[in-house]
Amino acid sequence: MAIASAAVALVLAMAAAAETPAPIALTDCTTSCGNVSVPYPFGFGPPRCYWPGFNLTCDTSSAPQPPRLLLGDGKLRVAEISLQKASVRVVRTGSIIDSASITSDRNVSFGGSFVDAGYMLSNRNELVLSGCNLLATLVEDLGVGPGRSGIISGCASFCSFRNKKVESVGQPTGKYCSGMACCQAPINYHSSPTGMHLRWLDAGNHSEALTFLPTYVFVAEEGWFDRRPLADELLSVKQSPSKAALEVPFVLQWGVKQGLPPLPSLPANTSTACSDDAYRMLCKSEHSVCAAGNLGYTCQCQDGYDGNPYLAHGCQG
Repeated sequence: MAIASAAVALVLAMAAAAETPAPIALTDCTTSCGNVSVPYPFGFGPPRCYWPGFNLTCDTSSAPQPPRLLLGDGKLRVAEISLQKASVRVVRTGSIIDSASITSDRNVSFGGSFVDAGYMLSNRNELVLSGCNLLATLVEDLGVGPGRSGIISGCASFCSFRNKKVESVGQPTGKYCSGMACCQAPINYHSSPTGMHLRWLDAGNHSEALTFLPTYVFVAEEGWFDRRPLADELLSVKQSPSKAALEVPFVLQWGVKQGLPPLPSLPANTSTACSDDAYRMLCKSEHSVCAAGNLGYTCQCQDGYDGNPYLAHGCQG
């Protein structure tokens, strides 16, 4: 009888544990801002609610609109945080280069709002350019001397002015743009961009080119611009796009560095297992694993478990 009672108690205890939701954040810390979940090591509010360097801002000043979760200097809105992919999806409003200012070649800064906060641009993004007879290049500082920049990605967009009645520039299948009136180029590796360069491919007055089609330069999550209704709206010559159409998502990568042992020297975009010290300090779930990469350390739940590996009992099967 005692054995049966013990067995029943064990079953009940296991059932109760299974029903207990995995923790998202530390005790008494807010777990969301608006409709965005905020898992630890990210957080806002008291410093104990986030790992150093992972503090965000929950902006409630836009009431009655929902609160907005902001990264860094506030220019980027956070739309999603993924612990599994060690990524953050952010949203930037508008073109990187204002079309009203491109009567001549332009070099503008891009990337400081997230690079300075410790993030890198993910290879799950692409460069998008629309306009006539323009070349766009996304660049990074190679650190080998003043003025030396490396090209992360680039593409050229051409127009023929013989046909003045163009209403759509999209392609029937695959990528929306082929290089006529707009172009798309992959970003093949995680990078720390510093600027965007825009060059005219022809000389003389560019007023006709600027009125022929809208000129935009975006860094966007792959697939965003291939949604036909959205791209058609952005490239319409009949009316200006809606504000929603100019909300451009792109993906950042992150890793944890502060307060942890120095990272091992690794080739770009590679990772290795953590040291025991780094694992013990960062990955608090008993069902977690730890990896060291160029950006920092990251934790994952073991196969068969889900949840937050940065918290005690965070990974549950």
